Amino acid sequence: MNKVILTSLLTAAFSLTQAAEVQKADSLDQLLNIVKNAERVESRETQQRIQRFRSEKNQQQKLLNDAKAELVREEERSDRLKKQFDTNEVQLGEMAEQLRIKLGNLGEAVGVVRQVSADAAATISNSIVSAQYPGRAEVLTELAGRKEIPTIPELRRLWLELQTEMTEQGKVVTFETQLLDKTGAQVVKPVTRVGTFNLIGDTEYLNYNRRTNNVEEIAKQPKKPTGVLSIIDDYTSASGFSLFPIDPSQGAIVNTEKNRETWPERVENYAGIVGFAIIVVLAIGLIIALERLGVLSATGAKMKKQAKSSTPGNNPLGRVMSVYMANKDDSFENLELKLDEAVLKELPKLEARISIIKIFAAVSPLMGLLGTVTGMIETFQGITLYGAGDTSVMAGGISSALITTVLGIVAAIPLILLHAIVSGKSKNLVHMLEEQSAGLVAQHTEGK
Repeated sequence: MNKVILTSLLTAAFSLTQAAEVQKADSLDQLLNIVKNAERVESRETQQRIQRFRSEKNQQQKLLNDAKAELVREEERSDRLKKQFDTNEVQLGEMAEQLRIKLGNLGEAVGVVRQVSADAAATISNSIVSAQYPGRAEVLTELAGRKEIPTIPELRRLWLELQTEMTEQGKVVTFETQLLDKTGAQVVKPVTRVGTFNLIGDTEYLNYNRRTNNVEEIAKQPKKPTGVLSIIDDYTSASGFSLFPIDPSQGAIVNTEKNRETWPERVENYAGIVGFAIIVVLAIGLIIALERLGVLSATGAKMKKQAKSSTPGNNPLGRVMSVYMANKDDSFENLELKLDEAVLKELPKLEARISIIKIFAAVSPLMGLLGTVTGMIETFQGITLYGAGDTSVMAGGISSALITTVLGIVAAIPLILLHAIVSGKSKNLVHMLEEQSAGLVAQHTEGK
């Protein structure tokens, strides 16, 4: 098909060329010569094309024969290689058996070395001593994976690394190393290593990341109420022996302690609406109690001062004395009624808002009980939805129940104590007024 298209194109090109030459002919003789020449040229080109086709046909046959010959050679080579592979497999098995026989007890020793190297590499990789001496585990890991008999220098290296680990376990060393701070930046700081237990910085614990072999600052330290950080302060500033809390789990206990919640965090996370309502009640009750204590203390001081003076002042006892001064010429019964009335007028001021403190003290445990009930309801709802297998589902409801109970009791205890104090101070002042009023009546009676 391609040859036919090529022939058509050549014929068309020749026709165009011949037509162009015909147009240039000036006479019939010239036209005849042009046609004859064109026929000779076309015949010659046709012969050339035929010869080229025949030569290419022979070349294609040659290429095909060469490819078949190459295929035969490769198949023969494949058969030879397969036979050689089978022979090598048999020889390898025989040589492996000979090696096993020759090794004897030495093979068992090599296995022990590999096992010890693997155990030592795991121990050193997880040891915080590697923070001070990095890169020790790679050599042991390579030795544990080798099938060849270890050399004497390699056995000495294994011995050296084991001895280094044992020796460093009993040391407290301060060294400078590169660590990651809380922002993720790499800084060089002095680090104190306490045996194989803990890494500490200036006043905080540090963490040795065994996956990346980096020393890292802990974003959240153990809570200060536990006293751990204060002990670190004393330890780093001590010049001799000092107490220090170690973590035998090499950081697991520190990571657990840093997640321990303080009371403010527990209240914030689990108190809920009821818990915060109890806190508001406690705050209002404390404000009222402190205000009453201040007012009653100031009033009591004024009344004691007034009891030593005969000039009435601006205080409850002074106002009672003013009533007495205004009615001292009246009869005994009238004066007594006037003084009783004056005392009764002062009672509301001395007993104001004291009952509110008592009410808040009584309401707080009830609100805590309400929070307990709602928390248990949430717990049972979680059990109904997700089952009892996951304790974290129930933890929120139980924590809310317990926290609100504690808050109710914590709010009730100081309010009860403050109510007793404020009520007692108020009763003392009322008793003082009644006592002074009775004294004024007795003085009036003696004067009569």
